[in-house]
Amino acid sequence: MRMIPTLCLFAFAMLSACQPEAPDLEAERQAILAADEAWLAAAGRKDVDQTVSYWTDDAIVLPPDMPALRGKAAIRDYIAGGFATPGFTVSWKSEEITVASDGKLAFQLATNQFTALDATGTLRTAHGKGVVIWRKEPDGAWRSVVDIWNGAGSSEPAPPAQE
Repeated sequence: MRMIPTLCLFAFAMLSACQPEAPDLEAERQAILAADEAWLAAAGRKDVDQTVSYWTDDAIVLPPDMPALRGKAAIRDYIAGGFATPGFTVSWKSEEITVASDGKLAFQLATNQFTALDATGTLRTAHGKGVVIWRKEPDGAWRSVVDIWNGAGSSEPAPPAQE
């Protein structure tokens, strides 16, 4: 009769030992912020390959007024076209990053700016907002699995270049 409580205790101890350690959500948030800063730097350099590397292979990008871009090949074509546009620049600022309790998914809210020449040849800057859903990949890197932003919240002539 004493064997049943001992077996139950043993089973409980084994199950408890198999429970994964809770992720450090703040450390994961900081890892995403670091990836986001490196992504922004790559976009600032107009480095197509490095910029595209921050999306997962199965990523979906939802640009304003366009069909969804699915997968890295479609995303790469889109990014290369944008970077080749005269006067094009992009920047964004993370406003909030929330990591799911399992430490495998997160979402980021951000504001952004896109600058390019308009149809009249005037350099214009469009301001908007975006959401990125991040996924922690098997290699431990955080990459964007879904990326969406709105159209121009406001558009204004770009400030003159600093000399």
